[in-house]
Amino acid sequence: MSGVGQKDGRGGTNLCPSSVFTIKVAHFFFVLGGLILFQSIFGFIKGDSTKSFIPIFEKVAIYEKQKMGVEWCKEQKTGNVCRLVLSGFMFLQSYIYRDLPYQIFEIDLIFLLVMVFFLLVLINVSLIIRFKRIDPSTSELDLKGYTKESNLIGGVFGIVFALIVFIISIIYIIS
Repeated sequence: MSGVGQKDGRGGTNLCPSSVFTIKVAHFFFVLGGLILFQSIFGFIKGDSTKSFIPIFEKVAIYEKQKMGVEWCKEQKTGNVCRLVLSGFMFLQSYIYRDLPYQIFEIDLIFLLVMVFFLLVLINVSLIIRFKRIDPSTSELDLKGYTKESNLIGGVFGIVFALIVFIISIIYIIS
């Protein structure tokens, strides 16, 4: 794709920007891996603490820890390990894409907005499911095995979301 002021292949000049931003794929994965690694390390250092920079998140964490007990601690540790593995995967992607000749990552505004919309829907649906499971419970025994179950449900949602993104991407590329 050509940017603003560049020749468009038909002899004319493209006066419209083709993307919101342009970045090398390797740099994108490296920065993303660094952010996820920071989250993971911070989570491991924080341990079972409910402290947060945002006061409402701290209140929610205290409430969930009281309701869930041991399952809350398992969930935190599992999340930290998953983020550590994910950051390693992002660094691996950065290494793999470092020398590709066509390594520019361009995102169109419409495509970005559609992806953000679907991501927000996915996050809200998962939070609603989580709250409906945690709030009515009266003891820690009601939530025994919750971490394993929520990870399985999250995996299914992740696969469905990946398929939706793939289908939307193919439709977008074809049109």
